[in-house]
Formats: sequence, structure tokens, C-alpha cells
Amino acid sequence: MFDLITQTIPFAMGAVSFVALASNPIAPCGPEAKRPAETITEHLRAVANHARAIMVLIIHKTGATGN
Repeated sequence: MFDLITQTIPFAMGAVSFVALASNPIAPCGPEAKRPAETITEHLRAVANHARAIMVLIIHKTGATGN
């Protein structure tokens, strides 16, 4: 089961990231947005932004930056 999770999550994140590349990746999301996300692309961009922020936080907290 753990192997399935460790293989599925990176694949899902990659798929979401490719879809998010088609939109504006630095546009604000959540409470900072001018309006709520309405299209699937806007939702996927928001998910990709949040996932990236979480990954950056985990990398910095664990010291996995290689420094």
C-alpha cells in the first residue's frame, strides 16, 4: 500500500503541475484572489501552487536542500 502511495503522489503532482503551466502560475489564489476559481484550470493552478508551497516548506524544515 505504501508503495502505491509513493508512486501515485508524484505522478498526480506532475499531472497537476503540467496543467497549471497552461495558466498563470503566479496569480493569487484563496482569499487573496479577486474572485473564486471557476474553471478546472484555475482550480488546478491553485492546487499546484499550494502543493509547491507545501513541498518547499517540507524541504526547508527537513534540511533536504543539500546545504
